[in-house]
Amino acid sequence: MRGLMKLATIAAAGILSLGIYTTDAAAKYDYTNYTASGLSKESSQCLDCHRKATPFVVNDWKRSKHFYNGVGCYECHKTDESNPAAYDHYGFTISTLVTPKQCGVCHPKVAKEYMDSIHAHSGLISQKAEAKSGGNFAVIVMQMMGWNKNTVIPHQTTDGESTWDDIVNDPCWPYAGVANNLKTPRPKASAVIKIFANWGCYSCHGTKIEIVKKTKDKVVFDLSTWPMIGAGSINPDGTIGNCAACHPFHSFRLKIVRAGIGACGRCHESEDHPNYEMFGRSMHGAMFLSQFDEWNMDAPAIKAGQDYFAPTCGTCHMGAVYQGDKMVYAPTHNPASICKWKLGMWKLVFVRKAGRPHPGLPSVKYPTDGIQNRERAFAMCTQCHTKQWAANCLIGGDLTMGVLDYFRRVAFQVEKDLEKAGLNTPLDRKIVRDIGAMAVRPTEIAMFHYAPGYIWWEGIYRVAFELVEWLETSVEPRLGADYVSKYVSWIKKHVKKVERYKRKHHIE
Repeated sequence: MRGLMKLATIAAAGILSLGIYTTDAAAKYDYTNYTASGLSKESSQCLDCHRKATPFVVNDWKRSKHFYNGVGCYECHKTDESNPAAYDHYGFTISTLVTPKQCGVCHPKVAKEYMDSIHAHSGLISQKAEAKSGGNFAVIVMQMMGWNKNTVIPHQTTDGESTWDDIVNDPCWPYAGVANNLKTPRPKASAVIKIFANWGCYSCHGTKIEIVKKTKDKVVFDLSTWPMIGAGSINPDGTIGNCAACHPFHSFRLKIVRAGIGACGRCHESEDHPNYEMFGRSMHGAMFLSQFDEWNMDAPAIKAGQDYFAPTCGTCHMGAVYQGDKMVYAPTHNPASICKWKLGMWKLVFVRKAGRPHPGLPSVKYPTDGIQNRERAFAMCTQCHTKQWAANCLIGGDLTMGVLDYFRRVAFQVEKDLEKAGLNTPLDRKIVRDIGAMAVRPTEIAMFHYAPGYIWWEGIYRVAFELVEWLETSVEPRLGADYVSKYVSWIKKHVKKVERYKRKHHIE
């Protein structure tokens, strides 16, 4: 269901955006003109080569406000020798990575606001969780297979033929940043699975970017840590966060960020947090997909009912809020500015409190208060809706949290009791994680994104079904009907029926 809906939504959005954007771009931009008002001599020198060497990059930059304001290659990429990622490029000390430190030179308020947010800390939080559990992501697969840290999986095809020579003799190999622990025909499984984890989870959370080789004029980054472009990247220069995770280089257009099909949907999708799919199936999403070509999404601060006519991820979570012509809330780079609840964790949910330590990384404190965030959310919604309409939606979501968390608490308690009895397996951990991460959390999110199927069939129905299926078919044979009946009232009666049937038909 999710896969088909997602493909349909993306396809419709892709057709829409291609039809609008390429026509607009072709008419507006003169790609033969490489002059910009006030462009520095350093950036002008960059362009002498790069307009031929990397024309896509240059032409994309020419569509940006940076181009029209004389901000060029050198202004963004320049650095100094204190940056471990610095190297000499034809007499200029630059870094391929552009971090919030560079962006903050021109955008200090925005950079600080973002680096104070949980988004920017998402890499640190994930890295801490991984260290605590001995491999938060890779360990899931390792434990399921019963592998240890020294398990080796050779590079072979299904008929046993080695593929190592074809890997190292590939024309891409000399350019790739291959760490030493992967330069072997018999790598440890943990090292390879780490690639899956980094290109999966950490592509959004943000890796700790590592350098595998550095010379005077070249820096080579570890392929398992770059270029994932995660929002919480841990950068070699000591900063956290990655502006390009939401503002793709080199045009950095606001339209890309504000569209639900854009930067937000890149990460807030899939089984454990299908925010974008939910948005695509809501009435808000229907209006967006039908009207986006008519909206003005590149203005500095856009106004509901004037520049856009249905919310997107960016306008809702980060946009300016107006009462009449008065701006009562300025745009923000804290995406949780309207979030009362902390829903982005598979183990727990709570109401945000300013200064409260993050459970995954106590040194990180929540920058805003949930009730104050709700005030902003209410003001945001009532730009278009009546107060009763908005209140019904928001409070309706609030009132479901207790039931959803009950199911999750049951799963955690049963897992603990299985462990205490010595009867648990790695599959129990997977099932409990799925109940929390793939069923409860998405349903909590769905209550505030208003997609019917995700609230019911993929929501509370799935939560209850997956929990009870596990209890009936897997837990009861191990811990007994008396135990399971604490959570499923009919189980003892069912077990007695089965026992009578077996006796009647002489089934052992």
